[in-house]
Amino acid sequence: MTVPVGIAGQGPFPFIIDTGAERSVVSRELAAKLKLDPGAEARVFDFAGNSAVETAKIPHLSAGKLETGAIEAPMLMMANIGAPGMLGIDALQGRKIILDFDRKQMTLVPAKRHAGGDIVVRAESRVGQLIVTKASFEGRPIAVIIDTGSWLSIGNSAMRALTKQAPRNYGQVEVKSVTGRTFEADYVSVNDVKIGDIQIDQFGMSFADVPPFARFGLSDTPALILGMSSLQLFRRVEIDFVNREIAFTLPRPKMNFHDTCRGFSACKRL
Repeated sequence: MTVPVGIAGQGPFPFIIDTGAERSVVSRELAAKLKLDPGAEARVFDFAGNSAVETAKIPHLSAGKLETGAIEAPMLMMANIGAPGMLGIDALQGRKIILDFDRKQMTLVPAKRHAGGDIVVRAESRVGQLIVTKASFEGRPIAVIIDTGSWLSIGNSAMRALTKQAPRNYGQVEVKSVTGRTFEADYVSVNDVKIGDIQIDQFGMSFADVPPFARFGLSDTPALILGMSSLQLFRRVEIDFVNREIAFTLPRPKMNFHDTCRGFSACKRL
């Protein structure tokens, strides 16, 4: 899912919203097409490590009612980021992101009202990122980062150390970062992951000490990066950067209850 973004009066171009990225990104291909001037070198922290990358000067960008001034955006290959660009949290402050999985739409709106959903969870702000602390794994507290730029959900070693029994292993997956580098991780299933009052069983994820955990000061704290593969289990997710809230709308109950809820213990309350 993408949102239309205009750059210096040109476009719109379909950008991904990446709540796990500190800075907005433009693809090398789009920067060349728009003949953007080069900026200062920047350091990018992705799942495969940190690296120095070139930037492009964007005089102005817009997404709906969102307007920004001049920024210097890291340039990455479009094949690696999956779109002409990404909006990071530098462009999202003061906004609310609505992920509507029923309609397969992502929208960006001013955060004037509190987030609405079946369950609303408060979050803390760290380096501009929203981190949910009312969460647990097998009864022990964890921190949860909502990352709309990642497909995979990843926990760190501190979270893995909480497991009372070995997770069910489905084999290795290759994870490709936005800079094109790759690493392999085991894809596993765990139970008893709670976010607020929601309990998720048969939760598919991987464990790896990727650099974003250190960036957010969570290297030694049990923590989980919640990617889109997990977020899409809900009908709708609202991420409110002003009120620091995450709202989840649960799946509708249907005739085939277990298939609909896909392991959500909280579905029993519907």
